[in-house]
Amino acid sequence: MSNSESKHDGKKNQMNDKKEETRKIIKYKVDTSGKLFSFISSPKIPCVYRFWATLKDYVNVIDLQKAVDNIMKRFPYYHVTLKKGFSWFYWQRTTKKVHVSMEREYPCQYIPIREPNTIPFRVIAKNNQIIIEFNHSLTDGSGALIFLKSLIAEYYHIRGLLLTEWEGIFRVDQQPKEEETEYSIRKHFRLGIPKVGKSLRAFHLPFHRINHGIFIVTNGKMNVKDVLKVSKKFGVTLTEFIAAIYIDVLQDILLSLPPKQQKRLKRPIRIMVPINIRNHLPSKTMWNFTAFVVPGIDPRLGDFTFQEIIDQVHHYKNLQVNKKFIVQQISSYMAIEGNIGLISPRFIKKWFIRPIYRNIGENIFSAFMTNLGVTSLPSPLSNEVKDIQLLPMNHPYVKSSCSLLTYNNELNINFGRCIEESIVEDKFFAKLQEFGIKVKITKMNEEN
Repeated sequence: MSNSESKHDGKKNQMNDKKEETRKIIKYKVDTSGKLFSFISSPKIPCVYRFWATLKDYVNVIDLQKAVDNIMKRFPYYHVTLKKGFSWFYWQRTTKKVHVSMEREYPCQYIPIREPNTIPFRVIAKNNQIIIEFNHSLTDGSGALIFLKSLIAEYYHIRGLLLTEWEGIFRVDQQPKEEETEYSIRKHFRLGIPKVGKSLRAFHLPFHRINHGIFIVTNGKMNVKDVLKVSKKFGVTLTEFIAAIYIDVLQDILLSLPPKQQKRLKRPIRIMVPINIRNHLPSKTMWNFTAFVVPGIDPRLGDFTFQEIIDQVHHYKNLQVNKKFIVQQISSYMAIEGNIGLISPRFIKKWFIRPIYRNIGENIFSAFMTNLGVTSLPSPLSNEVKDIQLLPMNHPYVKSSCSLLTYNNELNINFGRCIEESIVEDKFFAKLQEFGIKVKITKMNEEN
């Protein structure tokens, strides 16, 4: 055989290999939370949250694009598009390139995941920031944060930084593990245990929503040690202390309303606080794996002092955050999913899943607060990345949400709102300052 014939056969075999690869259709089930978000996601309820890293230097977009291209091999279960099944949507691997995009006018904009060939997340370059935005149907904050840290590591690797430590980072040269695509809620739920009881409708802020897509952000930055010092005086965790302040703010707003409006709106005040179930049940899944607690007060019983609010939050959280109650909650989710799944095809489900979301979700809480805790990057990445922050998804019915993330001993609390009034975050940071906590407040965007 001549050299030219040999080369021709080699190219032909490569082409055949590529064709064979494209024929392989790899599918993943959408997890329980993802099923809900995949149906309700819309311009009104985008179901999109954001992480971002602030670097010492401006982002090189070409190198960031190379890093994205490389890292998708390590996260194949995120390199997907949503497909229509008979009963539910499902994820299918795609060969579509994930392009680095530019910043939009407002964060957490709708990703049209039900449209063909739409990848359910974004990578954005803005000055010295690397930003990712995920539709919640794909994964929770824990999964997205690992993705961001791994993306940062690959970006700096391309730029010639020598990395010797890889804690909390997925390396491009590693093979994805089977346990990363485990449907963990289905694995841990139990049949035959009582469902979670129904909750009464909660107090909601009496302010008008602004136009869809407008999400106004206020950042408060403080030394985490200052917050821990105060929370320890009350004998509670940082999360419990911040949740109590949030509830106290909402009580102040309720009690400041005119008497007739106050009487009409006087309902329980509750904060939805997600729980990373991976801390309680064994799982390495990179899909959604969260439950939640909803601590609060009932103003119909009278005005609550801050100490009373602290006590309510602390004892409620201690009662609810344990393996038995978490299993009960995820078993209730699976029961709802099973009942819906048995009685209707997908095109009928869309008509009643949104009301279910309202009834078991935003109707029963007054605000949303998530704390991803302390995050870090190994050296020398930590010298290059000045900050990492989180912005929660827009909750248009409750109108106010906040997220907490600590990096390099600095606690960032980001409030997002879809109302003109900044009363919640203004009162919140003022209360923190009353406790002697120094807060640097930045209005990150405003309605034009």
